[in-house]
Amino acid sequence: MIDQSTRPGTAPATDTSARSDAAAGSDPSRDELGRLTEGLRYALERGEDTLRPELVTDARDLLARVDERMRLGEDHTVVAFAGSTGSGKSSLFNAVAGLEIAQVGVRRPTTSKPTACVWGAGGEELLDWLDVPVENRTWRESALDGDDQSALHGLILIDLPDHDSTASAHRLESDRMVGLVDVVFWVVDPQKYADYSLHTGYLAAFAEHSTAMVFVLNQIDRIAPAERQDASDHFSSLLQADGLVDARVRTASAVTHYGVDDLRRILSETVAQKRAVTERLLADVRTVNGRVLDEIGEPPHGIADIRGAQELVDAMTDAAGVDAISQTVHDDYLRRAYKRTAYPVFAWMQRSQADPLGAKHGADRDDLIRAGSPEVTRAQRARVSLAAHDLVDAAVSGMPSVWRNRVAKEERASSEALSENLDEAITAVEVPRRQPGWWTLAGILQVLFFTATVLGLGWLIFQIIAMLGVGFEPGLFLWIVPVVLFVGGVIGSFVVSAWASRARRAGAVEAADSITERLQAAVRSTAESAFLEPITAVVDDHRRIHDGLR
Repeated sequence: MIDQSTRPGTAPATDTSARSDAAAGSDPSRDELGRLTEGLRYALERGEDTLRPELVTDARDLLARVDERMRLGEDHTVVAFAGSTGSGKSSLFNAVAGLEIAQVGVRRPTTSKPTACVWGAGGEELLDWLDVPVENRTWRESALDGDDQSALHGLILIDLPDHDSTASAHRLESDRMVGLVDVVFWVVDPQKYADYSLHTGYLAAFAEHSTAMVFVLNQIDRIAPAERQDASDHFSSLLQADGLVDARVRTASAVTHYGVDDLRRILSETVAQKRAVTERLLADVRTVNGRVLDEIGEPPHGIADIRGAQELVDAMTDAAGVDAISQTVHDDYLRRAYKRTAYPVFAWMQRSQADPLGAKHGADRDDLIRAGSPEVTRAQRARVSLAAHDLVDAAVSGMPSVWRNRVAKEERASSEALSENLDEAITAVEVPRRQPGWWTLAGILQVLFFTATVLGLGWLIFQIIAMLGVGFEPGLFLWIVPVVLFVGGVIGSFVVSAWASRARRAGAVEAADSITERLQAAVRSTAESAFLEPITAVVDDHRRIHDGLR
């Protein structure tokens, strides 16, 4: 075995690292890895209590592994030869390395630790992280090799303990290393390539990892040449059944060295591309993210409809007494307009009628609101709560129970604050005291025509009394003027009163409609913010978690 002291200097590795870092910035796989890991971190931050503890543990371990592996860089690609007892894995490892590094058969050590062969300089920190014993590390090249091995610079090839060993320590170490390395070469033999435990216990769990695995049907020399392709095809079909639709299957023989050059070519291409690290981690993150997605379920599709749901707005509008306020504004407008624009005698007579807003009308706009807004009754509150519950329940019915419970908690809290929220929303709406310009015009005309009527009538009465009492004989002009004043005043008052009456009714409707619209907007805003915002915030959080994991 070549000692560590024979490994080359580390200067070339620094240059390689610089090139790798420059290229990584434009790597879509690395960008996706960053996005998906951030999504997983957010899922744990916001929804850890909604996940099974074992899944949380797996996710946190994975994130720690991603951080550590990316910190160690992508200058070295770690490839492990994994396989079962008797598969010839170690012999194939030695054939690829070109050295007798791994002990074979009965000469294999009893230790459960892996054996590593490193091409090029460096790799110590990565091997420390992998927990490969120092005595099990070999640096492949020496001065005698020249440039023969340059295509594999940056490769760390590891021979793992048998995954089906009777020694549990061997199995555990193999499982641990398979979870850490960048690429796994699964080495199988013609007798065990269809082994049930291999496919169900290992390979079926790696559907996302096809790019990070190569499957080698070893000891191909034991199969008749005419049957080799059939065996390879059968192995491929089994892998497809495991979900590994893009699995790469190769045949090899450590004895005859058949296929060894092909395996070395795959290794050199993998090292040169410098994508194995990212692709392996990306596959792991996709797998864990998929498990989280299975637990949190799909986000509800109808939640956006809740914010503007008319059923809820109608129930809250009724509870807020919007119709009563609207009617009060309508009546108040008519009363004030009548006082300013009606026939003076009738307007004066109305002064004795009760003011629907009390003696302090106009002093404080809140008086109008308080006078027109009844207290929210228990029945109205129940109607609002029921409407909201039905909407929310229908929208989130497909979510897991933990998330539905979160929504239900916010729904209860929002329902309890309903009365206060509605009252604040209503009292915040300003009710302007409308005084249109036509009121002044109508009032002036009413006074003028009333004055003309009184003046004309008084003139005629005075003139008739003068005729009867003292024999006064007025001329035609003295009869025309008072008659014109009287008739003109009566007709003018009638016309202005009719016009003002229609205008008052139209203005009252307009004022009522305007306040209704603004009050409904306030109610809708309350429904969307104070009432539904905490509810939809939970659902939106669920959607952000879901989208961040995809």
